[in-house]
Amino acid sequence: MTCDQIRPRFDDYHDGLLAADVADAVKNHLAACETCKEEYGLLVSCIGVIRGLEAPAVPPRALRNIVDTLNGPLPDLERGLEPS
Repeated sequence: MTCDQIRPRFDDYHDGLLAADVADAVKNHLAACETCKEEYGLLVSCIGVIRGLEAPAVPPRALRNIVDTLNGPLPDLERGLEPS
């Protein structure tokens, strides 16, 4: 596989979502290609940083608005569908 075929698979490779044969192809490519190995390493580093971040606190008023919106009345999906 070429670099252009391997790079789009980095996320799925990292998450263990690839079929065994494709995962092996990515693994072998990373062992042989310094450019892709470096790029994959940067991806893994970024994922680690992102996972280490704390989610921002949601202000209580914003949370209440979200809950109210989700619990509100459902839109009338039948309106406008009656024959004229």
